[in-house]
This record gives sequence, C-alpha cells and structure tokens, in this order.
Amino acid sequence: MTQPALVDIHCHLVPDVDDGARSLDDAIAYLESFREAGIGTVVTTPHLAASRTAGPWRDAIDDGFRQLVERATSDCPEVELSCSFEIHLDDPDADLSDRSLGLGVGDALLVEFPMLLLPAYPDTMLDVVRRQEWKPVLAHPERYAGLERAYGWVERWREAGTLMCINAGSLWGEYGSEAERLSRRMLAAGHVDLIASDHHARPQRATTVRQAWDLLTEAGFEEQARLLLAENPGAVVEGRATQQVAPCEISESWVGRLRRLVRGG
Repeated sequence: MTQPALVDIHCHLVPDVDDGARSLDDAIAYLESFREAGIGTVVTTPHLAASRTAGPWRDAIDDGFRQLVERATSDCPEVELSCSFEIHLDDPDADLSDRSLGLGVGDALLVEFPMLLLPAYPDTMLDVVRRQEWKPVLAHPERYAGLERAYGWVERWREAGTLMCINAGSLWGEYGSEAERLSRRMLAAGHVDLIASDHHARPQRATTVRQAWDLLTEAGFEEQARLLLAENPGAVVEGRATQQVAPCEISESWVGRLRRLVRGG
C-alpha cells in the first residue's frame, strides 16, 4: 500500500511552554523530520490544565504557537500545522466552554488523567468533558497505571463515545512493559481508534507516527494502519466521524525488529 499523508494529533512542538521543544529551532528541525517521514498534518498539543484554560499560561502557548507558525510557513510549508491542547483533567468543575480548545474544527477534545494513574472515578472525569459537548479523545490510555487490571474501563469508555488514542512508542516498549502489553492488547481487541506520536521534540522522545505505519504495514495490517494513522485522525481534525478499526495482533518478531531499528541495533 502506498503511504497516505499521515496525521499526528498529539505532539509537543510549541517551544518553551512545557516539556516539549526547548527552542524554536528545535521545533522546526523536528517538524522538518515529520515532513520527510510523510506526515502531512500535525496538531501540536501543549499541556494545559483544565483549571487554567485562560490566563498567562494559555497566553504563552498562543504566543509560542504564533512564532512556530511564522517560521514553519517559510521553512516547512508542506506540513499543515495547527494547535490544540492536551487537557489535564485536574478539576471536576472545569470550564471547557472555549471551543478553540478542541482538535481541529469538530467537537473532539484531547484529554489526559492526572499523574498517569487510573482515577477512582474515571467515568465521572470523562462525563465532565461530555457534558460540555465535547467528544473525549483519551491520550495514551495504555500508560495509566492500574488499567491493565481493570481493562473493562476501556470498553465502557468506548461505548460511551470516548476515542482511544495510544502512543506509537508504546507498541515497542518506549514506556515500559505494561504500556507495551496493554497497547498491543487494545489493538488485538479492536479497541484503538487513533495512534499519535506524543513526540516531545527531544532525542529521547522523538518517536513518529511513521514508525507505527512501518510496523503495522510490514506486519500485514495495511488497512488498520491507514485508519489509525491517516483516516481517523484526519476525521477528528475535520469534524467527521471515525471508522471502526479491525483487530490486529502484532507478533513479537515484528515488534522486536522495529525495536532494534529504533535503538539503532
């Protein structure tokens, strides 16, 4: 299958606002690497607490993104670049009424649970988002400690309309063995809707969605790769409905091959 233009809806390229890109030059360098990898659309998603969606922190992000766009327009015009946020659900009474918080032009909102832990009442946390007319896109569900033992939550969240967006690097162990097991279990069950990079514009956090494309297509899952890395993230950005992704069980041999390539072995 010819690689389509890939879409990455979760990365941290806005310079000097969180633990992502340290400088504008770094952000542009990594954005150029995205272009070379065939990634056509990038939504950069700096961290933003639900309790602080307005104020100095948000102003700094907006200013940093303006600088990034100005440079990218001349240095990397082939990549369609936009800014959303990875909303840290730290306040059950948070005001999320600002529609500019969303991913693209639709009603999708990228959210994460605090402290990479499964909350005591995870359905309640996501209900806060839905009540304000957002469709939750849960960032890196495979990384929340405790979810492997309480996997039923994944099915409940999806039944309630939440999209599951795993990190590409989880598939080959970038975040540890538990996240690797859980991400592959979710894929095998058909419970993944999107794959993003969570790229942090730093050498130790520089995984791209192209690597996930290579893994899935070489393992024979071309259609799933197209949906997870191009069609569904594109639909989220454009405000269209996503498609169900068929299960795909990746063998350890394919994962090991990519792991060696990523580590330079």
